[in-house]
Amino acid sequence: AQPTARSPWRWATLALALVAAVATGVAVWALMRTPTENSAAPTTQEVADAKGRACEAYIKVRTAVALQTQAAVGTDPAAAQAIAANARLAMSVGSQHLVDNLSPAVPAELAGLLRTLATDLQNLTINALAGAPDDDAGQATRLRDLETNSKKIVEQCK
Repeated sequence: AQPTARSPWRWATLALALVAAVATGVAVWALMRTPTENSAAPTTQEVADAKGRACEAYIKVRTAVALQTQAAVGTDPAAAQAIAANARLAMSVGSQHLVDNLSPAVPAELAGLLRTLATDLQNLTINALAGAPDDDAGQATRLRDLETNSKKIVEQCK
């Protein structure tokens, strides 16, 4: 009987499997570990800067939405649709702008209010796009909630 020859490919396959197992272990460890460099609490200056950016974003969004929702409609139906589209665009883009300008250093209460405002703007927008008229009870409630939240933000941004 002839002795069985060991193929060099068998060792290469085993080595590759071992490398893959080690690489998988390293990848899992990297994904599961907590980053240490970002775990420090923000400084007072970082919090102030982040709050300032978030408040500036709020003011810009509030101005854009006010300008686009209070434009004179007139009697032309096409103009009315264009103005409504601009208002919806201001609310939609504004909601994203608010979220984009939040950082972990923004005080938690203000960040929560801004996220809620962004959600309120999105809800108003999607309901308007779905055909809800301005005098719809749900839209009226959403507008009241938005105004209440907006007043709280103004107080936080002082």
